[in-house]
Amino acid sequence: MADDVRKIATGARPPSSPPAVAGTKPARVDSRAERARRAAYRSRFALLYVLLAIVAGGALGALVVLVGRGSPSPAPAWSSFQPTGTNDQKVAQIASNVGAKYHLPSGDQLVTITAGSPSVTGPDGTSFRVNAIAVRPDTSKGQADASDISAVNAAGTVMYQLCGLGNSCSIPEGKASVARGTLLRREALELALYTFKYVKSTDSVLVLLPPRPDGKVATAVFLEHSDVGPELKHPLSATLSAPLTPGIGEISAAELRVIERITRPRLYTYSYVQGQDGSPIMVLTPVLSS
Repeated sequence: MADDVRKIATGARPPSSPPAVAGTKPARVDSRAERARRAAYRSRFALLYVLLAIVAGGALGALVVLVGRGSPSPAPAWSSFQPTGTNDQKVAQIASNVGAKYHLPSGDQLVTITAGSPSVTGPDGTSFRVNAIAVRPDTSKGQADASDISAVNAAGTVMYQLCGLGNSCSIPEGKASVARGTLLRREALELALYTFKYVKSTDSVLVLLPPRPDGKVATAVFLEHSDVGPELKHPLSATLSAPLTPGIGEISAAELRVIERITRPRLYTYSYVQGQDGSPIMVLTPVLSS
């Protein structure tokens, strides 16, 4: 029995290796060059991701800044008062609004203001429309001849008449003075600026100032659109900067310079002549030349 066991043990073969599974391949071993190439690709992709993250972060930061800032602030209005309606309605509103802001020392309104197309009233009270305005040149500096007269079509002109409650529209309270005349020219400038800004097709503005009580001196401020072009590009408060309308003798030095620069060269005496067709023509003569 023991011999049989030994025979079996002696003749037995060692167990063979397990059979290979069909379809399997031996593991691939990459070369050093292949491993380097793959590492380079991974580095490039990593750098690309970093760059994309930086760009995205920058765009997000810009968006946050823009949202934080909000929409840009609208440009400031040229004036707080803005007339509405037709041109005639706007002119009437401008006259009413501006006139109510100017006062005499007593508190009474400085002048009343009527507005419309240039016209002249005859001896019998009949009103005649002025079709043309003849503007004489300033000859005080020797740079123009007296014959260099400019003819302006009055169709594009708005006329305001400043009238006091005294004789011939003069101001009965107090005495005529340089300070009062300057305040009247400030009022004329304000009327003109509002009119050019809001009344379409206005080429010029004529403001008849109150005469002296004896009626011998009649003056007017005559402004064309180009005379105040720069002032119309900025808010009214940049030209007439006083927060409240000043009284006689209260105009600041800064405003005085503006008023003198714009209105002094355009201050005229005025009269009328009859044209060949019988219609009246207004003749303006510079005060500086007279």
